[in-house]
Formats: sequence, C-alpha cells, structure tokens
Amino acid sequence: MRWWSPVLVAVVMAPGAARAGEPGETAPTPAAGAEARPAGPPPVVELYTMGQGALIFEKFGHAALCVSRSTGRPRSICYNYGTTDFEALVPLFWGFLRGRSEFWVSRSGRGRMLSDYRDADRTLYRQLLPLAPDQARELDRLLRENAREENRYYRYHHYYDNCSTRVRDLIDRVTGGALSARRAPEHEHPTYRELSRTGYAGDTWLLLLSDLMLGRAADAPPRSDYEAMFLPDQLRAGVEARLGAVPTVMYEREGPPFPGDTGMGGRWLFALLALALAAPVAAARDYRRRERLAIAAAMVPVALIGVVLWIVAAATSLPELRWNEALLVFLPLDAALPFLPPLWRTRYAAARVAMLVLIALLLAVGLFRQPLWFVLLPPLLPMLLVALPRRAPAPAAAPPPVTAPAPPG
Repeated sequence: MRWWSPVLVAVVMAPGAARAGEPGETAPTPAAGAEARPAGPPPVVELYTMGQGALIFEKFGHAALCVSRSTGRPRSICYNYGTTDFEALVPLFWGFLRGRSEFWVSRSGRGRMLSDYRDADRTLYRQLLPLAPDQARELDRLLRENAREENRYYRYHHYYDNCSTRVRDLIDRVTGGALSARRAPEHEHPTYRELSRTGYAGDTWLLLLSDLMLGRAADAPPRSDYEAMFLPDQLRAGVEARLGAVPTVMYEREGPPFPGDTGMGGRWLFALLALALAAPVAAARDYRRRERLAIAAAMVPVALIGVVLWIVAAATSLPELRWNEALLVFLPLDAALPFLPPLWRTRYAAARVAMLVLIALLLAVGLFRQPLWFVLLPPLLPMLLVALPRRAPAPAAAPPPVTAPAPPG
C-alpha cells in the first residue's frame, strides 16, 4: 500500500490516525438495547497508548480503552476509535479532502489487541484509570453506547477529532473535567506543523510535502494541554499528571528507534531545485538560443505545483489546507510565461519577482507565518533571470575607410 501513501499524506498530514481494524474487530457490535448495565462489581478501565509504527498512518501512535469485568462474557473488551478502510483509496482521499472521512469505533478482545501491537513491534503503555465505581460504570456504558451501529461512526479530523481525542473526551466527561480543567501554568506546545513534522522525522519527502500542503492554520500551537492530547503520547502524559495514573510499559519496541529530530527536513532540496530550474534559463540568456524552451522547462514544474495546490485549496473544507500562503508562491499562470512576447515576458517576470519579494517581507515582519523561505526559491530564481535586463550587444567594429587610389603621376 505504500505507493499511494505520499498522495494521502500530501492532503492530510494526519496525526492520530490509526489503521483499519487495528486490531481487527472480533467482538460483535451490540445492537441498540441489547446490553443492559452489568450488575456486580464495577469494571476496571485501562488506557492503552501505542508508540510509533513503521507505516505512514502509524507515525503518531494510537490510543484505546479496555474494559474488564469480573463477571460476564466477554470479560475484556477494547474500544478502538481509529478504524477505517484504508484500502478504499479514492473515497478515503476525497473524504479527507472534504473533511468527511468516516471512521468508527470497533471492539476486540484485549489479548488480541496486545498481540497485534507486539507483532507490529510497537511500544505499549498501560494506565489503570483510578475511577470511582460510578465513574467506571458510566464510562463502560458510554463505550458500549458508542459501539452501537447507529452511534459508532464519526467524521475524522487529524487534529481535533481522532482516536486520541475521542478517548480523551470520554475520560474527561466521567471525571468531571479533570483533563480539561485549566491549571497554571499550562505547558507551551510546538505548533501543529512542528508536531506533524516530528512524526515524519526521517522521511524527507513527507516533510517537504508538509511545507507545501499545510497552510497557516497549522502554524498555531494547541491552546491548552487538553488540546495537545490529540496526540496519544500527550494523552498519556496528561492522564498521568491529572489523574495520577502512572504508565506501565507492557511491551517495548525491539527495532531501531525512530528519528525524532527533523533538522532541516530536506528543505535544502528546494534550493537545489531552484538552481536546477534556473540553470537552463541562465545558459539560454548567455548563448541567446532556445530561450523559450529553457523558460518552459523552468516554469512548467513550478506551475504544476501551483495547479495541485490550487485544486486542493478549492476542493477542501479544511482550513489547514485551504488558507495556504504557498498558493501565492506557486501560480498556475506561470505556465504562460514562455509563450508571451519578449517585452511582456520580461514585465510579467518582474511583477512576479516583486510579488515574491513582498512575500519575503511579509514573512520577515510576521504577517505571513508559514516556513516559506526555501519554498520561495524555485519560482524566484528563474523569474529573476527572465526579468533582468540584458546587456546590449557590443556594436560591431566600423570597417576601415576605403581610400581611392592616387592617380598616376
């Protein structure tokens, strides 16, 4: 499935997503009214958070709640809010783009779930929630109610409504707001973009796609510790800090650790691309040959990036993709540059250079906030070469004056 992954990530950069049937749904989904509240001792509720996995939709971890009862069958059921059909590429892609991707809660036995995550070599953390009997029963009831066919589906959002936020909100509800209560001081959190990039550390192409696709809404940080719990590791830390539930490592990854430092994230490749696009334009200027073809070779890739960005912005309902400052950097109209008459070509290129310089100034004063410094280079360098006035050719040397021969003496 990896061949389509960059396409999907280019659109959503989806932290908090989980694989379909992760683990598989083995317990039947209860019908409405089929389960009454169990009598006897209160259930035991555990929060499981899972570390990063190797697949693209496992980069940000996962979270699930497991309920154990001392009576009745099945005795231990885990509820997973990260289930969807990742095999249906086109509906999934379009659903993410429109903010309508359908996820659902599935149920499985705890033993099956733990075994699946161990087989995937993902670190497993367990936290026993210190709930009062009434709180545990209420959480059990809410989970069973959510798992009913008429309630189990929801529209996924990569930052605000995912497998971790669903679990977070349920715990917060039964504990009277213990997780959402404001406490001083609140932690300072990286921006959503930085949190997304951390998940993709080590994957240069995904990091570059995040620079192009994620708009300015992703450059704000979570406003509270509670909002930051959209990530499973932040949820684990919040439950420990607010409820005193110390995590226990049930399984620790045996494979090599995943990188955590994005560094430049391959942004130097934008500079390399700019040089590659500008080189044929510079050569054509010097030799005055095939200049139109050289400009087309530089502008078509820039315009194609613009086409993709503008289509995504027009089609999506997600502010993280729609309000994208990179739309002003990559314009589909740039594809017309090689077909303009020389005078208009120079004027258009000069206007685009002025526009890109203005964007740089807006970045410098903080009115634009996306990390566009390197992104500006691919259109800027070739446009600058087209806009620069040419040196007039040196005048040809005048032929020596022709003198008439002197008449014979």
